[in-house]
Order: sequence, then structure tokens, then C-alpha cells
Amino acid sequence: MSKYLYGASIQGIQSFIFQTNKLKEIVGGSELVEEICTTEFYDFINSDESDENIILSAAGNIKFISDEKTCQRLVREFPKHVLQKAPGVTVSQAVVKIDDQIPLSAHIDKLEEKLKTERNKLSNPMEIGFMGLERARRTGGVAVKLKEKKGKLVSFCESTAIKDEVVDREQRHTKLFNKFSGLSEKPKEITLEIEDICKGHKNSWIAVVHADGNGLGNILRVMGEKLGNADFEKSKIAFRKFSIALDSATKNATQAAFWKVFSKSEAFTSEGKYPIRPIIFGGDDITFIIRADLALTFTEAFLREFENSTKKEFCVLDEFGINDFKEGITACAGIAYVKESYPLHYALNLSEALCKDAKNLVKNDPKVEKRENGIPQSALAFYKVQESFTEKLSILKERTLLAKHGDKILDYYYGPYLFKDLDKLNSRLEFLREQVDKSQDTTKAISKLRRIVSDTFKDFSVAEFNLNRMKTVNKDFFGDLELEGDLDQLQSIGKSEHPIKSQLLDLITLHGFNYGAREN
Repeated sequence: MSKYLYGASIQGIQSFIFQTNKLKEIVGGSELVEEICTTEFYDFINSDESDENIILSAAGNIKFISDEKTCQRLVREFPKHVLQKAPGVTVSQAVVKIDDQIPLSAHIDKLEEKLKTERNKLSNPMEIGFMGLERARRTGGVAVKLKEKKGKLVSFCESTAIKDEVVDREQRHTKLFNKFSGLSEKPKEITLEIEDICKGHKNSWIAVVHADGNGLGNILRVMGEKLGNADFEKSKIAFRKFSIALDSATKNATQAAFWKVFSKSEAFTSEGKYPIRPIIFGGDDITFIIRADLALTFTEAFLREFENSTKKEFCVLDEFGINDFKEGITACAGIAYVKESYPLHYALNLSEALCKDAKNLVKNDPKVEKRENGIPQSALAFYKVQESFTEKLSILKERTLLAKHGDKILDYYYGPYLFKDLDKLNSRLEFLREQVDKSQDTTKAISKLRRIVSDTFKDFSVAEFNLNRMKTVNKDFFGDLELEGDLDQLQSIGKSEHPIKSQLLDLITLHGFNYGAREN
């Protein structure tokens, strides 16, 4: 009997999920996307996650070894099924006939080429309507449902209506959260509104975080080479075990980070809820929304644990003679700090750009060492949005983070941060927290640094003078915060061949997320 390798790629996931700024609808969209490649697909093929013919089924990607009849049904009916469940996404699909004499890796490469071609083809959206039809104001889609919200009738387009219904069904909005956290909490302990994330906190800053693994393409290439002479069945088992191991490593890493952050009572909202919501979670790719003061700790913990988890999980590849990645792989992340009212799709784009910037550093900068197997280091980058303009990251950095006077430049975009840089940053942040605890004054310690940073945008010599004065007048503070290095940086501006970067603004930014003038 003929066998086929079926592949499907769900596109437009992010635009579908972040179609509105309502967390309830974002959560509903993310739950739908999670179900498309898992329970919905399993039900469609009358199987379950233990099916050994499922090579990959996560994060909008499906690869499945099928018989001819099932493959025909998938090609003919699965896209329609997906679009009915999640109107607004696009399904690209491709099929490769399997030759048992050719390694599975070759079939996967051929399938990816076909999927790449299919993804470039335009598809007509299902939500097209005449100009005279009523529209849902928040999305612009054709209104299909009216629902009362706070005493007013609100129009819903088809996609937002479905997302809203998903969350209203009992326990339907907890699946992704439970996978991400390892908990099985009741709905009342999980936030469903953006405003709830900062409930009881001193400010309304949140963070959108995107993280992605490094070196996945390298692993697949090595697996293809090592399994080149293996029989088809052995290759199938190897690729399936790798897919499961990667998904398990990511899940273990998020759960370890979750426990590290939420083992402390101050991490919860005033109503006892978790101020975090996972949005995309599959393979090595995660996106989540979290309260700003917890974002750096959670993200760093995830990156560190991801290295440890992949090291443990990838042991399953040893039986296939693949031990190039026995030390695990790494990941990069981007953190976009925004106000809770900021458009979340812009924040998502920024977090992805920051993640890409971190990847660019660890992959392409010759000064950043790689591991023996070619896997780059982990890194993260972050940016705090303090204006309503939406620009490219490069423009934002140049306009807001560069202190320039003639040909002398001081760059306050210190990141992307490697682990060694994060250790120093965390040490300095801890010292600032201790100073606040001692004095009970949330502004005294940080105001000294804020003045120095402000001075650099006016005149470097004034900033240098005030930093020298601090060295004399506040000797202990100067020494404990390790400001000697920052003074040396100011003195070397214009003399060094390399750009001068400073952590001071990052210190002010991150420290400020713990304090504020109002109670939410």
C-alpha cells in the first residue's frame, strides 16, 4: 500500500490571535490554534497523540505519514475544517509520496520546499462581505453576532465571536495555561483581562515576551546526514522522538520558570491570580504576556532551564548515533515592555524583532563564542516603549537610546544580554532593591542614576563631573553599585574604536517596574 508524507502549515496565527486588544479574545484565539494541530487534527484522522505516524503536530505545523485514503481526505477537507474552527488563518498543505528506499529526511526536505511554494500563494479570506453590511467595530469584519457588554450591544465578527465562545465554555481557556505552568488551576485563578495582570500592582506596565530556540536547522541537517543510510522506519522513529523531546524540553523549561517566579506571594495579583498568560506554545517557540516586573526573571529562568532540559531530553537521540547535541541547545528571547493599553500586536512585533536582534548577535558577532557543535549562546534583548509611535527597532534605538554630541556617542541599548551580562545586571538591581528597603524611599537611590543619564544627553563632561562627585560624596553607593566602570566608559567616549554601551538606563528601567505612584 502506498504511503504519503502529508504536511500542513497554519499561517496568519499571530494576526488571528492578536486581532483585538481584548485578552479574553486573545486567549480564545491561542486556545483554538493549539487545538488545530493537536486535538482537532487527532480527531480528524481518528487517532491520538501516541500515533507513531505523527512526526510533528505543534505550533501551526503538521507532518504526518498517511495512507492514500486518509491523505486524500486531509487534502480535500482539513483546510475547510480549520477555517471553520478558526476563520482568519490560512492553511497551506503539501504531499510527498514515500519511497521506502529514500531516507525520511529527504522526504521532509522535499515537503518543506513544496510547503514554501504553497505559502507564497495568495488565498481568499472567508470573511468577505458587501460594503452595506454591518461591521464589527474592533476588527472591521462582517458582524455576525450581537452581544451585550456593560449594558451595550457590541457587534462581533465571526472570528472574534468564536474566540469569545471558546473562553465562555467551561475550562476551555485553561488548556494552554496548564501545559505552560504544569498546574490545573480553576478559571478564577487565571487572568482574562489585561487590566487583571497589573491588579494590585503599583503601575500598569506589562511585557510581551517571545522566545525561540537556536540551532534547530543545524540539528535537522545533522539528523539527515546521520540517518542517510538508515531504513525508513528507523528514520521515522528518530524524527518523532526528536519532536517529542523538543516539545517536552520547552514545556519543562516554562514550568521550571513558572515555579521559580510564582513561588513568591508578591508575584500574584491582589485577587490571587497569576499575572501571566501564554499565547503561543509549541516546539521551541513560545510567546506570553506577563506583568513587567516579573518578565526578566521569568525569561532568564526559561532560557537557562531550556539549555538544561534539552540536554536531558536529547539523550533519546543517542540510540541513533546522534550525539552532536548531547549538551543541549540554546534559545534567544525578546521582551517588549508596554503599557497595558498599548496595541498588543505592535508589542508582539517588537518582541520578535528584539528576539531576532539577540539571535543576530550570538550567530554573527565574531566576538561571541559558539559551542563546539556550532550552537550559539543564549541571549535576550528588551526595550521599554514610552511613546505612541510604532517604528522599526533600529529607528527606536537610534532615536531614544543614543546620547550624541558631535562624533561622540554613548549607547544605552546595552543588550542583547548574554548570561554573564545578566549576572552583573541582576547583581546591581538587587543592590538597588536593598537600598530602597533600607531607606523606604523608592526614589532616592534611583534619582542619582537618573540624573547622570539625563546629563549625558546634555553634555558628557557634566555627567562625568557629577559621577566623579558621587564617587567622593557617596563613596559606598558608588562602590557597591560598581559605577567605576561607568565612569571609565564616559571618559573613553571618542577614544575607543568600539561603541560605548551603558547599563545605567536599563537599571533605571527595570528597577522602576517594581514601584509606582498608583494602585491598580
